[in-house]
Amino acid sequence: MSVATFGLLFRRLSGVLLLLLPLAEATALSMNEVAGGEMLLRTDKPGAYDPAIQLGTDVDIQVNGMVAVVSVRQQFMNPGADWVHGVYAFPLPERAAVDGMRIEVAGRVIIGEIKEKQAARKQYEAAKTQGKKAALVEQQRPNMFTSSVANIPPGESVTVTLTYTEKVDYSNGQFRLRFPMTITPRYMPGHPLESGLPSGDITIGAVGEHGWAMATDEVPDAPHISPWLESRQPTPGEPVNPVVIDVELNPGLALADVSSSYHAIDVRRRGDVYEVGLSQAGISMNKDFELTWIPTLSQMPQAAVFVERFEGEDYALVMVVPPEQQTSAEVIPRELILVVDRSGSMSGESIRQARQAVLEAISQLQPQDTFNVIQFDDSAQALFDTAQPAAEPWLSRAKDFVRRIDSGGGTEMSAAIELALPDVEMQLNGRLRQVVFVTDGAVGNEQALFELINRRLGNSRLFTVGIGSAPNSYFMREAAEFGRGTFTYIGKTSEVRNKMSALFALLKQPALRDIQLGWPADVEYFPSPVPDLYQGQPLVVTAKLKKLRGTLEVNGLTADQSWQQTLRLSSSVGESGIARLWARDKVAGLEKAIALEGETDELRQGILTLALRHQIMSRYTSFLAVEKQPSRPTGNEPKTKSVPNARPAGQGPQSFAYPQTATGMHVSLLLGLLSLYGWFLSRVVRRRVSK
Repeated sequence: MSVATFGLLFRRLSGVLLLLLPLAEATALSMNEVAGGEMLLRTDKPGAYDPAIQLGTDVDIQVNGMVAVVSVRQQFMNPGADWVHGVYAFPLPERAAVDGMRIEVAGRVIIGEIKEKQAARKQYEAAKTQGKKAALVEQQRPNMFTSSVANIPPGESVTVTLTYTEKVDYSNGQFRLRFPMTITPRYMPGHPLESGLPSGDITIGAVGEHGWAMATDEVPDAPHISPWLESRQPTPGEPVNPVVIDVELNPGLALADVSSSYHAIDVRRRGDVYEVGLSQAGISMNKDFELTWIPTLSQMPQAAVFVERFEGEDYALVMVVPPEQQTSAEVIPRELILVVDRSGSMSGESIRQARQAVLEAISQLQPQDTFNVIQFDDSAQALFDTAQPAAEPWLSRAKDFVRRIDSGGGTEMSAAIELALPDVEMQLNGRLRQVVFVTDGAVGNEQALFELINRRLGNSRLFTVGIGSAPNSYFMREAAEFGRGTFTYIGKTSEVRNKMSALFALLKQPALRDIQLGWPADVEYFPSPVPDLYQGQPLVVTAKLKKLRGTLEVNGLTADQSWQQTLRLSSSVGESGIARLWARDKVAGLEKAIALEGETDELRQGILTLALRHQIMSRYTSFLAVEKQPSRPTGNEPKTKSVPNARPAGQGPQSFAYPQTATGMHVSLLLGLLSLYGWFLSRVVRRRVSK
């Protein structure tokens, strides 16, 4: 090849490279590039947005016993001289009953109403066109929502306030409440769709703009749920998406400790109420907030009933704590399969936590156990062909294997599930087969994965370990429930040893199984059937009855005997929000049926009826707020303003404008072109030298 010919090829390759390089220099964002609580203003470019300036987020949490009522107030500013439309995405707890919304624009307060989703979208689009101020909040996943705001006046602020109710978690003698504050980018498996992209406020740019997480045949709604993150981490004094959190904690019993897992807090006591706030004002929304409180030993709960009367019926939230079981002298051998996610979203602190978690699990193995280790990204690979004894040299080989695991590539989780849960009859010879899945859950095809777990589980049990500062808690919790196991959060490396030790303590055997509930009257309760409980787990159910009276009989089997407890329902504590929590639990049960059976008119109507009656968000309902009269002058079209957004704490840097959890089509192409350039260059040099 002549130098002139090579120069021509190089110029052509350079032209292609220059077309690709703007991917790393994104300015306007597409909907799939939105992270937690970021308002986007529509630009003149189809499918593209610029972020507005976010003034901040205020979170007010009121806890009474086992019930938390949370208000999330996010304020945005349109600093320009033009009217704008906006969109933002934000996470909420996956079991939250979102039951209230209001917007404040230019001194006007507009209260949201729950409506059927498609009807709400049509009314919103009409109001936007007519120049009316309007807001629309839609559920994209049980833990991910988007909000559209139309006709924001120039120089004005917009405040969107959402309220929700949720149950407080309790296990191992500790109460726990988690507030998610950002979203780890989702990986979208499947083949990209060339048509059928969303329209309206929620849309993405064309292929090759800034929309890596475009719709696929497996995740057609990908643009709604995949956020994009600011490449930089916040610096001291410069928070990204600042937040203020205030908690009023009324636990109903004396406490030995109140603490936060990942943030510094100030705690003040006022009588029986604890007032909790962040020690530092305006911190970045780059990791989940978790508050924990521990009762004094004399106040450890054994049972509690909270009740609410709603439209002529009683709704109850019941918690029963089984007694701690003595460790059985008989040691049951296990086949333990450790699965670790090494995809791109696990970069930085997450992969270090994952490696340490798996190494800790290996150290907990007993001589009678067998084990295997599986890693996955674009594909899944097992260390051994079959499970090997927990002895040398297999233990040393496994530890060396785990220490070399690094992050990179996609999140083809189905391949790992299929490898860990083979669809064949396994000869376990009396062993307990347990699969521990260590991941951040950053996937968009949750429903398909739930169906796969349910279909292939057999006699195995699946336990999930959530890694990182902002794991997909919806996937983690539901996958564990489909797998008849438990889920554990690990948010920092210092937690690994204690939390993995606690997990292995309960892996030995269920503490209470074959649980039966004897209610005094006809009742509809959830979860149904009641799952087995592991050591330290309470029984928590929500129920609907015509009249709450009499006693509840709880029966189950421990390792070596039957267990029974009688709970007097007349000693119930009145509490608002219980009816909505029951409705949310029933919706979750219907959504499980959709995951297993597919969507049907009956299941859709069941969810829609519940959501409309109890005024909660669901996959089929949305919150809509519209002002009565138009306020935007004719001819004023939306313009843009820009602001950065927060990345999950500890996540490694990304070089290109798409989630690192993806397989990297653009990077692969770029690297391929660079490799081709290097090959041509080497051949030219060799030929010139040979001459």
